[in-house]
Amino acid sequence: MRNVALLVLLIGAARTQTPVGTWKLNPARSTFSGQTQPKTLVQCVEPHPKGELVTVDRTLDNGQSTSSSTILYLDGAARDFQGTDCSGSQTSRRLDSQTVEILRQCGGNDWEKLVQRLTRQGKELVVEITRQRSGRRSEERLLLEKQ
Repeated sequence: MRNVALLVLLIGAARTQTPVGTWKLNPARSTFSGQTQPKTLVQCVEPHPKGELVTVDRTLDNGQSTSSSTILYLDGAARDFQGTDCSGSQTSRRLDSQTVEILRQCGGNDWEKLVQRLTRQGKELVVEITRQRSGRRSEERLLLEKQ
Protein backbone atom coordinates (compact mmCIF):
# COMPACT_ATOMS: atom_id res chain seq x y z
CA MET A 1 0.00 0.00 0.00
CA ARG A 2 2.85 2.33 0.83
CA ASN A 3 4.44 1.78 -2.60
CA VAL A 4 1.15 2.61 -4.32
CA ALA A 5 0.86 5.90 -2.39
CA LEU A 6 4.46 6.79 -3.29
CA LEU A 7 3.83 5.97 -6.96
CA VAL A 8 0.70 8.18 -7.02
CA LEU A 9 2.69 11.02 -5.44
CA LEU A 10 5.52 10.68 -7.98
CA ILE A 11 3.11 10.60 -10.93
CA GLY A 12 1.37 13.73 -9.63
CA ALA A 13 4.69 15.52 -9.21
CA ALA A 14 5.80 14.56 -12.71
CA ARG A 15 2.61 16.02 -14.19
CA THR A 16 3.14 19.36 -12.44
CA GLN A 17 5.07 21.67 -14.71
CA THR A 18 7.14 24.36 -13.07
CA PRO A 19 8.52 27.41 -14.88
CA VAL A 20 12.12 26.68 -13.83
CA GLY A 21 14.52 28.49 -16.13
CA THR A 22 15.00 31.92 -17.69
CA TRP A 23 12.09 33.77 -19.30
CA LYS A 24 12.29 36.92 -21.45
CA LEU A 25 9.46 39.40 -22.04
CA ASN A 26 7.96 39.56 -25.53
CA PRO A 27 6.68 43.19 -25.50
CA ALA A 28 4.82 42.84 -28.81
CA ARG A 29 2.58 40.14 -27.29
CA SER A 30 2.18 41.83 -23.88
CA THR A 31 -0.23 44.52 -22.71
CA PHE A 32 0.58 47.23 -20.18
CA SER A 33 -1.67 49.65 -18.33
CA GLY A 34 -0.92 51.89 -15.42
CA GLN A 35 2.82 51.31 -15.62
CA THR A 36 5.59 52.17 -18.04
CA GLN A 37 6.60 49.33 -20.33
CA PRO A 38 10.11 48.15 -19.45
CA LYS A 39 12.81 48.16 -22.11
CA THR A 40 13.76 44.64 -20.99
CA LEU A 41 12.36 42.20 -18.44
CA VAL A 42 13.89 38.82 -17.61
CA GLN A 43 12.44 36.44 -15.02
CA CYS A 44 14.54 33.61 -13.64
CA VAL A 45 12.87 30.78 -11.70
CA GLU A 46 15.00 28.39 -9.68
CA PRO A 47 14.07 25.48 -7.43
CA HIS A 48 14.26 26.29 -3.72
CA PRO A 49 14.08 23.81 -0.81
CA LYS A 50 10.80 25.43 0.28
CA GLY A 51 9.30 26.25 -3.15
CA GLU A 52 10.60 28.43 -5.98
CA LEU A 53 12.98 31.40 -6.06
CA VAL A 54 11.85 34.04 -8.58
CA THR A 55 14.18 36.86 -9.65
CA VAL A 56 12.98 39.64 -11.97
CA ASP A 57 15.52 41.90 -13.69
CA ARG A 58 14.09 44.92 -15.46
CA THR A 59 15.53 47.85 -17.40
CA LEU A 60 13.46 50.96 -18.11
CA ASP A 61 13.74 53.20 -21.20
CA ASN A 62 15.79 55.70 -19.18
CA GLY A 63 18.41 53.00 -18.50
CA GLN A 64 17.50 52.47 -14.84
CA SER A 65 17.80 48.80 -13.90
CA THR A 66 16.20 46.96 -10.99
CA SER A 67 16.40 43.44 -9.68
CA SER A 68 14.08 41.82 -7.15
CA SER A 69 13.80 38.30 -5.76
CA THR A 70 11.16 36.48 -3.77
CA ILE A 71 10.55 32.94 -2.58
CA LEU A 72 7.22 31.41 -3.53
CA TYR A 73 6.37 28.91 -0.81
CA LEU A 74 3.25 27.73 -2.70
CA ASP A 75 1.44 26.80 0.53
CA GLY A 76 -1.10 29.64 0.76
CA ALA A 77 0.36 30.99 4.02
CA ALA A 78 0.86 34.76 4.38
CA ARG A 79 4.43 35.94 4.87
CA ASP A 80 6.04 39.36 5.18
CA PHE A 81 6.84 40.96 1.83
CA GLN A 82 8.96 44.04 1.09
CA GLY A 83 8.88 45.29 -2.51
CA THR A 84 9.58 48.62 -4.19
CA ASP A 85 5.89 49.29 -4.95
CA CYS A 86 4.27 47.05 -2.36
CA SER A 87 5.13 46.13 1.21
CA GLY A 88 2.97 44.01 3.46
CA SER A 89 2.27 40.30 3.05
CA GLN A 90 2.47 37.75 0.24
CA THR A 91 0.77 34.40 -0.24
CA SER A 92 1.39 31.97 -3.08
CA ARG A 93 -0.30 28.75 -4.07
CA ARG A 94 -0.53 26.38 -6.98
CA LEU A 95 -3.98 26.55 -8.64
CA ASP A 96 -3.33 23.57 -10.92
CA SER A 97 -0.41 21.76 -12.54
CA GLN A 98 0.53 24.78 -14.68
CA THR A 99 -0.77 27.80 -12.75
CA VAL A 100 0.49 29.69 -9.68
CA GLU A 101 -1.33 32.55 -7.92
CA ILE A 102 0.53 35.20 -5.92
CA LEU A 103 -1.42 37.67 -3.80
CA ARG A 104 0.24 40.66 -2.17
CA GLN A 105 -1.51 42.82 0.41
CA CYS A 106 0.30 46.15 0.27
CA GLY A 107 -1.33 48.03 3.12
CA GLY A 108 -4.60 49.89 3.26
CA ASN A 109 -6.78 48.78 0.37
CA ASP A 110 -3.83 48.37 -2.04
CA TRP A 111 -3.04 44.90 -3.39
CA GLU A 112 -1.51 42.97 -6.30
CA LYS A 113 -2.57 39.64 -7.76
CA LEU A 114 -0.27 37.79 -10.16
CA VAL A 115 -1.34 34.62 -11.96
CA GLN A 116 1.46 32.78 -13.77
CA ARG A 117 0.47 30.08 -16.26
CA LEU A 118 2.64 27.87 -18.47
CA THR A 119 1.35 27.42 -22.03
CA ARG A 120 2.38 25.76 -25.31
CA GLN A 121 4.29 22.80 -23.94
CA GLY A 122 6.10 24.96 -21.39
CA LYS A 123 7.59 27.37 -23.97
CA GLU A 124 5.61 30.43 -22.83
CA LEU A 125 4.81 31.86 -19.42
CA VAL A 126 1.80 34.18 -19.21
CA VAL A 127 1.74 36.51 -16.20
CA GLU A 128 -1.57 38.30 -15.58
CA ILE A 129 -1.17 41.14 -13.10
CA THR A 130 -4.04 42.99 -11.46
CA ARG A 131 -3.21 45.90 -9.14
CA GLN A 132 -5.26 48.19 -6.99
CA ARG A 133 -3.61 51.42 -5.87
CA SER A 134 -5.49 54.28 -4.21
CA GLY A 135 -8.80 52.83 -5.37
CA ARG A 136 -7.70 52.57 -9.03
CA ARG A 137 -7.38 49.18 -10.68
CA SER A 138 -4.98 48.32 -13.51
CA GLU A 139 -4.32 45.13 -15.42
CA GLU A 140 -1.36 43.86 -17.41
CA ARG A 141 -0.71 40.69 -19.35
CA LEU A 142 2.94 39.77 -19.86
CA LEU A 143 4.01 37.05 -22.22
CA LEU A 144 7.46 35.65 -21.45
CA GLU A 145 9.29 33.18 -23.67
CA LYS A 146 11.60 30.42 -22.48
CA GLN A 147 15.28 31.18 -23.14
